[in-house]
Amino acid sequence: MITLLGSATWHNGHVDGAIRDIRRPLPEDGLLSGAVLRMGDPDAGPVVAMSIEGRIFPRKAPVHLHKSDSFRMALGEPIRVGGTSYAHGEFRLQRADAFYGPEYWTDEVGTNQLLLMADRRGLKPYLTDAQLQRLADTALADDVSLEGVAMLPRDADVPHAIANSFGAVLRPSHFDAGFTDTTRWSTLGDGSRLAAVALGHRESGVLLLCWDRPAGAAALPAFRLGTDLVRLVVEGSCHIDDPGAGGVELGRLGFRLQQEGTWHGASRSGPAGSKELWIVADRRAWPPLTAAGPAEGPLAEAGAEVAALTSRLASAA
Repeated sequence: MITLLGSATWHNGHVDGAIRDIRRPLPEDGLLSGAVLRMGDPDAGPVVAMSIEGRIFPRKAPVHLHKSDSFRMALGEPIRVGGTSYAHGEFRLQRADAFYGPEYWTDEVGTNQLLLMADRRGLKPYLTDAQLQRLADTALADDVSLEGVAMLPRDADVPHAIANSFGAVLRPSHFDAGFTDTTRWSTLGDGSRLAAVALGHRESGVLLLCWDRPAGAAALPAFRLGTDLVRLVVEGSCHIDDPGAGGVELGRLGFRLQQEGTWHGASRSGPAGSKELWIVADRRAWPPLTAAGPAEGPLAEAGAEVAALTSRLASAA
């Protein structure tokens, strides 16, 4: 189940939003402006934060690790981790239990990223400096968004693994990719390109589906998925039908949150196509079901990519 940190009105199992810079006046259109949410398993499921706002992290976040695989993607302006700058739509997959950083922020850009922890119990940062660790622990203790989450201790065993469908290799504990270059992604029957990424628990972890769908790509039918889904438009636009209400047009940085077991409307790419990130809380639930039965077309082709990833993870265990 998706649980939002803020309040929202759900309609037939979904709520829509747009990640906007909340330092500026926001239109009264009923859309969420960014989101912080828990999804999937009530104890160890993913946590997702996506926002553009004033700086909420230290100007320089020190080198640290998490007891969870993580994913971060720049939104709008670049973000910087270690010696790498990530432009809008570029992302970093980071292996659990491995030090990385530092991260850098400015007052001008603020905090502008989508950050996903595959296991919310791994949110706590473990630092190399004892004094900084005490400060981080104090901040976590005062963070109401973490209420009820039991953080994993430093010596906890984390059975996580990261795999992808396009040949990126962890060097040594992370890899970079993004929507700025989709040439290595698989080409589907309708001309779309697709990249699949598995992270988190080897069997029940998170699935990321990265779509690059041209304007003429096949429409996706309505479907029902047995786990929570976040759908974010990185570039372009898409139209999602909503029976009886005409549907919604999601533009750049528009998103939909869909509760497990509820129907997601049929959708199609906009006139400039759409590049989208889908976050599936538990990859065992893919592929979804449609009104006609098992998924066909692009959804089924995505299922083949996911099955290959699952097989690789099983053989490497």
